[in-house]
Amino acid sequence: MIATALSIHNGHGFSSPFISDSGPTAFSPPGSVLLIAAVMRFFGTGSLAATTIVLLQVGFSVMTVWLVMFTARRHFGDRAANFAGLICAIFPSFVVAPVKIGDAAVSALLVALVFAGASTLQAARWRFIPAGAICAIAGLMNPVLIPTMWALCAWAAWKVKQFPWMGILAFLIVFSPWPIRNAVVMHAFVPLRSNFGYELYMGNHAGGNGDFPQAMNPMMDENERRAFLREGEMNYMSEKGAIARNYIASHKSRFALLTLRRVGQFWAGAEDGEGPTTIPLLVLSLGGFAMLWRRKELSVLYALPLILFPLPYYITHVSMRFQYPIDPMLAILGASALSALLVGREARRRNPVPSGRGALGRARLHPAPVELLTTWAGRQSRGRSTRSR
Repeated sequence: MIATALSIHNGHGFSSPFISDSGPTAFSPPGSVLLIAAVMRFFGTGSLAATTIVLLQVGFSVMTVWLVMFTARRHFGDRAANFAGLICAIFPSFVVAPVKIGDAAVSALLVALVFAGASTLQAARWRFIPAGAICAIAGLMNPVLIPTMWALCAWAAWKVKQFPWMGILAFLIVFSPWPIRNAVVMHAFVPLRSNFGYELYMGNHAGGNGDFPQAMNPMMDENERRAFLREGEMNYMSEKGAIARNYIASHKSRFALLTLRRVGQFWAGAEDGEGPTTIPLLVLSLGGFAMLWRRKELSVLYALPLILFPLPYYITHVSMRFQYPIDPMLAILGASALSALLVGREARRRNPVPSGRGALGRARLHPAPVELLTTWAGRQSRGRSTRSR
């Protein structure tokens, strides 16, 4: 991503994903690359540009937090909104992802925006045209987002009983220049990116453990970079994909184990042997999701991104930043669980249960027997006083 942005900055166009001059590329999606190149155009390629990019990402994250709190307030109330903001402030993924240069921060913002728009049915305004355009921009930033964005808009369309023809047209108009460019420049049909075979190979090869091996990255390894330059991008990616598919076909049980491992890594926020970082958030969000069982439509809305978004990473490889685009939904669900726990605790304080064993010990005395006992005690006291005189 940064290498291609440098290539644009140096006047070589959208090319060279691994620094060495290798010609046109479709390895990275254009959105984030063009954003970084624009920053380089005004601030150069040094620390000032890097700081500017990080500040932009922090700004995206702040807007994401606002959307998280807005959605939490609409679905679960003010207290849940405050808890959601607190989660965004202290959990590692929300703190770390914005300071790593990439597409994670803007991806999370776009997902949160479409999620909020779908839940409030604002996505259906103007016949889904803005929603379609936003989905296309998200796809140009990170193609993995496209199924999730489509599903959220489909949920809103189902709610308003309207087929989003104009939204689909808006998506095609905004997104289509990218695959058209790839067909002309790369001489191949590349609707999203050229790198899927490569990513599949990096997570599934002989001797691998399912993680991304930096030693096999053409950016780091001289032999791999020479092979990339010799074969060309499309042939190199196709060859890596063929090797990965052959390995998967001949090692089905191993592939299944690696996939299960990646599923665990994704939801635990772990990568490259490092410890988990998001298990507390996962536990809270599971509790919040369980409490949606009576709100079927809302539970479907939350389930869609949590099910669809991680699927490509399960079969390729996992990084902690990959989870960040759907962390806003986890924060809202976790906040709803914390809010419900606090409400239950306050209810128990207002209505304490008397101590005692068994049903009789837990039952409260009826007011009428209490009054009878008080009257009887008063009569006994007056009787003793009369006799003493």
